[in-house]
Amino acid sequence: MDKRTGAIVFRFTDHVVNHVAQIWSVGWDEQHSTIYNWSGIERKDQGKYIFQYTLSGHGEISIDGRTFKVGAGQAFIVSSPGNYHYYFPKDAEKWEFLYLTLYGNEAKRCWEYVKETDNQIVRFHPESTPIKLLKKIYDDAKERKITNAYEGSSIAYHFIMELYVYLSNLDKLMEDWSEGIIRAALFARNYYQEDISSDEMAEASQLSKYHFSRLFKKETGVTPVQYLTNIRLQKATELLQHTKYTVDEIAQLVGYKNANYLSKVTRKQLGKSPGQIRQDGEN
Repeated sequence: MDKRTGAIVFRFTDHVVNHVAQIWSVGWDEQHSTIYNWSGIERKDQGKYIFQYTLSGHGEISIDGRTFKVGAGQAFIVSSPGNYHYYFPKDAEKWEFLYLTLYGNEAKRCWEYVKETDNQIVRFHPESTPIKLLKKIYDDAKERKITNAYEGSSIAYHFIMELYVYLSNLDKLMEDWSEGIIRAALFARNYYQEDISSDEMAEASQLSKYHFSRLFKKETGVTPVQYLTNIRLQKATELLQHTKYTVDEIAQLVGYKNANYLSKVTRKQLGKSPGQIRQDGEN
């Protein structure tokens, strides 16, 4: 399966906007070795704030002498430098994650809020706004859409505000999805563009296919197939209305074989052809 890993760094020099909030780096990584090992005390980058969200597998982090397992659907938030140490543990098979490093006064204030509310290790729902935004920031950065300090600062500020909203409403927003279902949901959201089905989602969940299907429907309200279809249709609609890709190109970008198959799905699920969906975006 193709990986979308990569790291993008930003070194904007506009000190006025950088002083408020700015992106330092964003990336998608997958580790398989205990060589991966970061000490907050030894880090040389000063005044940076790191948000790291696990997509699959798990890692560990020690904060002020307490050790936490960081599995799929969980994130840690730390400042640099700091009294922490995160690493690839010996009992793990892999650790796949997205990360975002910010700096500036607003990032510092958010970090102070995280410390005060004891939210350095947080479970984030796959459908939560911060996680969707993190994924979009990574995609935009990889496609070189973040081109100047003002865009970078706006994006950093947006992420910080969404983090505030999520953390302040944590109990209200957190749906009671089990770890296996979260693993499957994250897998679907991150690999919908590839040739995957409910079988691969079940495998990602680490549950039996029968138990997975029943539990997924019970916890999410939809079947695994419908969940994957919804993601693909959401992305297809976005591409139809905001890009000039052909319908055949869009079909392949969202995991369908060709335009005919995409058309069958949109007509059945949305009652409209791809052309009609594109036209709706122009009105």
